[in-house]
Amino acid sequence: MAIFNKNTLAQVSGFDNPILAGELVWDQQTYWNLSFTSNGLPVDLTGATLDAQIVRRELSNIVDTRNGLTFDIADYSPTPAAIPLTITNVSAVAGTCTLVIDAGAWSLMSTDPELEINAQNPVGYSGRVKVSFPASGGTPADDMIIFLLFIVRSDGVIVL
Repeated sequence: MAIFNKNTLAQVSGFDNPILAGELVWDQQTYWNLSFTSNGLPVDLTGATLDAQIVRRELSNIVDTRNGLTFDIADYSPTPAAIPLTITNVSAVAGTCTLVIDAGAWSLMSTDPELEINAQNPVGYSGRVKVSFPASGGTPADDMIIFLLFIVRSDGVIVL
């Protein structure tokens, strides 16, 4: 699993925002269990809308340093459509859910031209998980955002 340099992560999420970042192998099915808390207590997700999506990005100048991978990230051209990710196992009162990378997401990514074992700049995706809370009483509507960053590499077995 790749370790990302702090400055690279800050390009995507800023300095104080949460981010889920990792390296995926093409067609890998995986998930992350997410838990939302405030002051050590679960955040009640009742009435909240959860949405997650990623979009293809251009990665360049990749260097593996002592402090992790560094690279530049930019918009991909032509601009692709966002890819929705599945959110399941929502337990509103416990403040938990599962973010899934599944076959549906991979089928939307299958036409990517730069997924080669010897790619100088591997495929990259960034995006976000958005938890939208409606206004309630005197409390205005509020969104919680977790940024997403994935590098996708070929496993050298699957030829695309």
